[in-house]
Amino acid sequence: MARVFRRDGAFWIDFSDADGVRRRRRIGPSKRVAREVLDGLLGSVARRQYLGIIDDSATDFADFAEKIWWPKVSATIAPRTAERWRGILDNHLRPHFTGLLRSITLEAVESYVASRLKPVICPDCEGKKKIAGIACSECEGAGERAVTTPSTVNRELAVLRHILKRAVAWHHLHRYLLQGWRPLKEPSGRCRFLSLDEIPRLIVACGESRSSYLKPFVLVALNTGMRRGEILSLTRRSIDWTNRFLTLTKTKNGESRTVYLNDTAFEALRALPARIDGRLFPFKDDHCVSRAFRRAVERAGIPDFRLHDLRHSFASYAAMAGTPQRGLQGLLGHKDGRMTGRYTHLSDAFMKAAVGKLALGAEKAPQADASAARSS
Repeated sequence: MARVFRRDGAFWIDFSDADGVRRRRRIGPSKRVAREVLDGLLGSVARRQYLGIIDDSATDFADFAEKIWWPKVSATIAPRTAERWRGILDNHLRPHFTGLLRSITLEAVESYVASRLKPVICPDCEGKKKIAGIACSECEGAGERAVTTPSTVNRELAVLRHILKRAVAWHHLHRYLLQGWRPLKEPSGRCRFLSLDEIPRLIVACGESRSSYLKPFVLVALNTGMRRGEILSLTRRSIDWTNRFLTLTKTKNGESRTVYLNDTAFEALRALPARIDGRLFPFKDDHCVSRAFRRAVERAGIPDFRLHDLRHSFASYAAMAGTPQRGLQGLLGHKDGRMTGRYTHLSDAFMKAAVGKLALGAEKAPQADASAARSS
C-alpha cells in the first residue's frame, strides 16, 4: 500500500511501480509536497497498468546515455564496436543533444545532420569554403576537423537510434521518437584496386620503409584479403605451419574464420622473426601501419590508394581468376553476399577479353557451322 511517512526529519514516499517493484524515495520537509509527488507517481503507475500509457522520462539525454544505456550495452558488444560507439557518444552525440531525452525529435536530428555535413572555412587563406578535413585547393591549409561523409553520419545516427529504442524498451519513453527517419544516401563503394604494373612498384616501396614488417604485411594482405586488424592480431599460434592455413578467432562479424595461404603469403609469414609475445606484426597500433603504408604509396607514385584497397585488390583478382562469388564470400568472411559484390571490381582488360571471346552473329560462325555440316 502506498504511503507517506516521516524519517530523520524528512518525508518519504513508499509505493510499488508498474512492474510491482517496491520503491522508497526521500522527498523533503513538506508533507504536502510528498503527497503530491506520490499522487503523481501513482497516477503514472495506473495509466501504465490499465491504459498502457508510459510517461516520458524527464531525464537528460546525456544522463540516460551515460548512466543507464552504456552500462547495460557496453558489455554485450564487441570491444572494437564498444570503442567506436563510445567515441561517437562522447565526441558527437552528447555535445549536440544537451537537452532532455524526450526532446530528441526529427527536427533535432535534421539539425545534427546539417551541422555535421556543413563545410568549414579554411583558416589559412581568404575564407574560401572547403569540405571539412580536405586540404584547401587554394593554399593547402590544414583542415579544422576530419572529413564527415553521409556514411559517417549514418553510423553516428545508428548509435542514437539504438539509444532511443532502448529507452522505449526500458519504459523511459512511450514511443520511438525517430519514426520515419531514413538514413542518408551513401555513395557506392570504392572501385580502386591495384593494376598489374602498380603491384611491383608498391612492393618495392614497402621494402624501402623504415619498418621491416611493412612489406610482409602488404604481401599477406594482397594474397589473403584479410582486414588490417585481422593481420595485426596474428600470432605464431594462429598458423598451422604444416597444412598452411591460419585461424582467425576475432573477426568483424564475430565468427571465427579459416584463411588458406598461398606460397607468397606463407613465405612472407614464415620469414618473420620470432618474438617473445608471439605477435607476427608488432606495430604499435592500427595507425602506425596505416601511416607507414601511406608513405610507401607516395614513394611508389600510386594515386588514390588506401590500405583497405589491398582487400579490394585480392577480391578483384580472385574474381577474375574464376572464383565463384559464393567461394569469394567465404574467403572474405562476409555474411551477406551483397557486400562481396562491392569488392569484386573487374579490370578493363579482363572485361575486354571476356567480350572478345564472343562472336555472336559474325559471318565466320555460320561458315564454320556449314563446313561442319558438310563434313558430317
